[in-house]
Amino acid sequence: RAHSVPVLALLGNFHNLSEYAHLLTGDYPRRRVITMFGLTFSNLDNEVQFLRRSMRWVNQHDILVLDVPSAATESTDPAEIKRRDRLFTGGVPAPLAAWLASPLWRHCPQAEEVDFHWELETQCPVPGSYALHAVATVKSALRVDRRFSLFRLARYDPSQLAPCLSDLGWEELGAMLYGGDHSLRLYRKQSRVYGPTQARPTS
Repeated sequence: RAHSVPVLALLGNFHNLSEYAHLLTGDYPRRRVITMFGLTFSNLDNEVQFLRRSMRWVNQHDILVLDVPSAATESTDPAEIKRRDRLFTGGVPAPLAAWLASPLWRHCPQAEEVDFHWELETQCPVPGSYALHAVATVKSALRVDRRFSLFRLARYDPSQLAPCLSDLGWEELGAMLYGGDHSLRLYRKQSRVYGPTQARPTS
């Protein structure tokens, strides 16, 4: 039997999804699957606030699929992270740097050189995670150097990511590793949220 799949094109602010809840919920009982691929989740400035505020329109039993990079180490020591993370030690890949530099070349007409490097952020909203920021330095003989942070990539410790999302009302159902240091993780929305100090039912 053929099934029709409704398609909705929405032009809006990704960070304000809750404002479009009347378009996203519908008037029919249906479990929805929300996917965040292509490093969308790890590019957020604050993943916890996004799930708490921008995703408050979801219903119980809705499904969330996240594509997340794994942390290179469980250590919180910046020196150890820099030593163990292959992306950090290898520098910003040339194709990524060329893509990120495009708007700088267009809007900084006096630019003579654009150099990229990673900066490490360890004070992140999700416990056990850290983030790499691709920072560009625009150089010109006509003015002082200018620095722009153009890309954020967070990495997560799966053993700490699951309880963090559980406290936000998302139960982890399973995960599939791929690419060596990435995973697809499956979550289901629960009926209520238990804070980090609240007891969960035992039965």
